[in-house]
Amino acid sequence: MRQLRIISLFGWAFFLLACSEEKKEQNLVFKGPKSELSGIDMIYSDSARAIVRMVTESQITTPSEDRVYPKEMKLWFYDKLGNVTSLIRGDSAHFFRQTNSYRLMGHVVINNQLKGELIKTDEFTWLPSEKRIFTTKPVSIKTRTDIIHGVGLDAAQDFSTYSLRQVTNSVLTVDELPAN
Repeated sequence: MRQLRIISLFGWAFFLLACSEEKKEQNLVFKGPKSELSGIDMIYSDSARAIVRMVTESQITTPSEDRVYPKEMKLWFYDKLGNVTSLIRGDSAHFFRQTNSYRLMGHVVINNQLKGELIKTDEFTWLPSEKRIFTTKPVSIKTRTDIIHGVGLDAAQDFSTYSLRQVTNSVLTVDELPAN
């Protein structure tokens, strides 16, 4: 009986000490993405009229609300009648929330369907609020009759107008370039 009292006394003492121990709070900070989406097919519109269509495999939203598109991104720009004016593709992209801008990177190709031109660069920035696109990188423009190389480009987002900041090679003018 005495052993039972000693054991129960130790049991209660242990129980009381265990319950009175304070738990230390840990401030764990999650350092991963805020969200991850796949199979993105989004249309930006104005007054129920499509302006831009964006298609990409993956979107990762960071805690700062920036969005990273690690896979190929394609953009279609539309005119007021709903016709595609240009198609743009890049290997990856990044949306910067603070500046409301997109940067397409890696083998960026712009197919200006209005003018039948193909524009290639390594990177460009799109400012949707200003409806313009620009780059400071080397640019190659293939028109129906010319191939123009330069550095830097400023353009309307639908590529109806654009200008090179610096032309680096002579313009080659021929009657018609091969289809490739």
